Amino acid sequence: MRGQHFKWYGFLIIMLLFSLWVIDFVPAPELERPIDEHEYTTDFFAVTYSKLQMNTEGKPQDKLDADYLEHYSENDETQLTHPIMLIFKDPAPPWRMQAQMGRIASGGETIYLDGAVLVSRAAAEQVRAIDIKTTNLRLEPKRNYAQTDDWAELVSELDTMSGVGLKLFYQTPLYIELLANVKGKHEYQ
Repeated sequence: MRGQHFKWYGFLIIMLLFSLWVIDFVPAPELERPIDEHEYTTDFFAVTYSKLQMNTEGKPQDKLDADYLEHYSENDETQLTHPIMLIFKDPAPPWRMQAQMGRIASGGETIYLDGAVLVSRAAAEQVRAIDIKTTNLRLEPKRNYAQTDDWAELVSELDTMSGVGLKLFYQTPLYIELLANVKGKHEYQ
């Protein structure tokens, strides 16, 4: 019986030594995660961000609101969560452009509204209400220009048009172009 115990203990000792030998070949886990080359560090952020820009006459030109803003110093890009851009064009009501996410490219000349985007303008004297639903809109405020390569639907009173690709110059005179696969519907009262 005693011989059986020694064999059993010997087997356990051999297994222990084998386990220690195997552990030497397993790489140790890294304590610090290496920074991915595509990750950036935030140099500032804002919660419930709002910026109102005035024109040379002291009147509102545009206003940008976002639930959250984060700026990255490496590429001078700004990420936005739930951005809402108001663009004032007197005497007409302001254009309202809102999205799920957004980003402001380096230099601030181009704003990308990502995900579902809604562009709208309320009705007023001599201007019709306009609602545009699309995705991934590129906005160039200095040019009064917006563009997407994605599907877009435009609704203005009883008129409905849709197509793939949209160019919008939100100025006087208003210019909207749907680029491909355009379908329209007009109802008379």
